[in-house]
Amino acid sequence: MAGTEAAQAEQVWRMVQSLYHAHNEEERKAADNWLKDFQRSPAAWSILDQLLKADGVTEETQFFAANSLRSKINHRDLSQLDSAGRDSLAGSLMAHIHKFRNGPMVVRTQLCLTFSAYAAQFDRTQNNIVQDVCNSLGASPDTVPVLLELLTLLGEEAYRVQEDFFDLPPDDQHPLLLSARASALPVL
Repeated sequence: MAGTEAAQAEQVWRMVQSLYHAHNEEERKAADNWLKDFQRSPAAWSILDQLLKADGVTEETQFFAANSLRSKINHRDLSQLDSAGRDSLAGSLMAHIHKFRNGPMVVRTQLCLTFSAYAAQFDRTQNNIVQDVCNSLGASPDTVPVLLELLTLLGEEAYRVQEDFFDLPPDDQHPLLLSARASALPVL
């Protein structure tokens, strides 16, 4: 990590520790407010990614990082990233899912939820995401449990976003739903 990024990651870690372990409510509330402000910042994308890449980070910090990425995606903060940043996010999330494939499970599940939320943001030109997931995680028996979890969550997300897309013509379907139908069944 670059010096400034490393210092910011250290500050996030300290604030997460305060949030979970502070002895007084005032300190906990200050940490919570600081972390909420941090989550809204464009710089949070790279810091959260670095926290998930780092070794020796507490499970609480890993969970915070994964959950914050999900929150940023759900709140449509993807616009804070340029096209290259959005494209690299998918690869980064898959790398994190692979890293946490054996746990901690709360982190793994949060990352799978994050990836599912990200996949729902795809437009019609990126409709092979489920096949990409199957190719990435289906090659090894070691990754089958996380593949099944991710396919389940992608399917749930596909149906949720299909219901949310009222502006689609009646016979049209969201790309995530189409990708899930085309790619998941052959794997199963």
